[in-house]
This record gives sequence, structure tokens and C-alpha cells, in this order.
Amino acid sequence: MKNAENDINKAKALLLRRIEEAYRQELSTPRDFQWLSDQLKLMGAKLSPTTLKRLWGYLPDETSPRKSTLNALSQLLGYSSFTHFMASSSDDEEAASAPALGASIHPSAEMGVHERLLLTWQPGRKCIIRHLGSGQFVVESSENTRLLPGNTFCCELIIDGEPMYIDNLVQTGRKPTGYVCGKRNGVHFLLLQ
Repeated sequence: MKNAENDINKAKALLLRRIEEAYRQELSTPRDFQWLSDQLKLMGAKLSPTTLKRLWGYLPDETSPRKSTLNALSQLLGYSSFTHFMASSSDDEEAASAPALGASIHPSAEMGVHERLLLTWQPGRKCIIRHLGSGQFVVESSENTRLLPGNTFCCELIIDGEPMYIDNLVQTGRKPTGYVCGKRNGVHFLLLQ
């Protein structure tokens, strides 16, 4: 019985860590737990920020989490249940796949022509791009990046906090190519008015 309990506790700790890896940040503030609660609501699961705080040890709790709580968190990572998560995961393996949990934008469907985005990524990179339509962009201004004003490229999906993959980057004197912004820490975007 003790071994089974230890296995469940190890899997629970791994589950919480994998959620933080997908979120790309340690969950440690009330705002973090509210965000996670909102993400779960989008899936149809109702877990309060208080329940999540207890699970993460932000608030003291002597009780074991409900199976439905662990199932909902496992489903957030693409597993059918906590049992499935336990069977598919081990503490030594790296997550080969994980859901993208940040806000996203599909430029072709969600942006009008001439709408602009501010992109930022580490270390200290900043770029303003203008949508030309059909997922095509032109760089209007940039700081500390290889993307230069006047460069054009295509991008069909931008996920906040994830690397941004662009295609058909056209730069003066060079062949069109692919390019990745924010490969290590992801890109953040803001729709400009």
C-alpha cells in the first residue's frame, strides 16, 4: 500500500512540474492560480484557484487531492486521465510533447490588413510588424534582432510564450528562408491599436 501511495505522490509532483513546464513559469502567485483555473474552465473543468493553491502547497492542506482534480490537470496536458498520465510518464523522461497554453493569434483569420503587433523576446529583442493580409507581415521597426525594417515574412500562428516560426523571410540580398524568433524562451505579442 505504501509503494502505491509513493507512486501516486511522485506522479502528482511530476504532473504539477509538467504543467509548470508547459506554462513556462513556476506557479507561485494568486494570479498564476487564477490563470490556471481559467484554462481549466475552457476545458469544462471547474477547479477553483484555492484548490490549485492547496495542491501546489501555496496554501496548507492535509487532504489528498480528489481523483477528478488530478484527472482534470492530466487532461490539460493531453492525457485522458491521471491513470493514463501515470502510465505514460516517468520522472526521468522529458516531455516530448506538451500543449501550448499561452494566448494565441491566427493572423489570417483574426487580424485585419494594416493591424500591427509588438513582438518581444529575450534577450532584449523588440519588433513591430504590420499585417499585409493572409498571414503576411512587414517589419516596421526592430531592436536587437536580425529582422530588419522592410523585411517581409509569413506566419500563420503566434502563441504567446512559445517560439515563433516564420516562413519565407525575405531580406535584401538574401534568398527567402525560414526563421525562429524566441527559440529558447518564446515570444510575447501585443496587438497595437
